[in-house]
Amino acid sequence: MWFTYPPFDEHDFLARVLGRAPELVPGVLRDYQWVRHAAYTHVVPCAGAQVQGSLLYSQMGDEWMWDAEFGVTQGYYRRLQLPVEAGGKTWQAWVMVAGPSLAWAVQGQEDTTCT
Repeated sequence: MWFTYPPFDEHDFLARVLGRAPELVPGVLRDYQWVRHAAYTHVVPCAGAQVQGSLLYSQMGDEWMWDAEFGVTQGYYRRLQLPVEAGGKTWQAWVMVAGPSLAWAVQGQEDTTCT
């Protein structure tokens, strides 16, 4: 399972990255905050916050496509398995969170204060 958040849960984006338009299930990632940025929208830990997004089932090879799109090897994002609530259940899903290089790339351009 993957959890995506805006703008990465849009059908056009998913079709381009994954080569298909997967079925999306509304979900909630708790204790993380969505941070909008012109080039690097991401989520950061934040107790009590929540991120609305979508769960989707993964297929073989998805992790390579996600990693390439999000610059995982360059450190912009990293994958974590986190609990996501959807359909009255809690699922373990891969989530792209800010990586070490992302902090450098957006330095001074955003407010990442946990609210």
